[in-house]
Amino acid sequence: MAYRWYDLGNGRQVYRRVRDESPSARSDLPTPMLILDFSEPVQSCADGKWYTSKRDLAASHRASGNPHGVDFIEIGNEKQEFREFVPDEGKLIRDIQEAKADVEAGRLPEVLTLED
Repeated sequence: MAYRWYDLGNGRQVYRRVRDESPSARSDLPTPMLILDFSEPVQSCADGKWYTSKRDLAASHRASGNPHGVDFIEIGNEKQEFREFVPDEGKLIRDIQEAKADVEAGRLPEVLTLED
């Protein structure tokens, strides 16, 4: 944002903001900026329903509007905090020992096949 001095002609000067004349600047017309709803339905991750209205989608993310009773956060331009994954070695060893004990006791999982 730039500012400059303007001469009023009666010996006084005022310091005012200079309007940005770049092509990305908004128009001088007194019209509101419109934010339209979705052109195609969007599925809410909170309740699995499909919405065409941004207002209804945002309402489904609030605790009072979803079956989980939890407030969900809409991710956008917010900066997300990076956390490095730190494995729990003790839990990993216990899980392997439990799986090995299940196999030795004959408690085998159902056979899974990979589909092409």
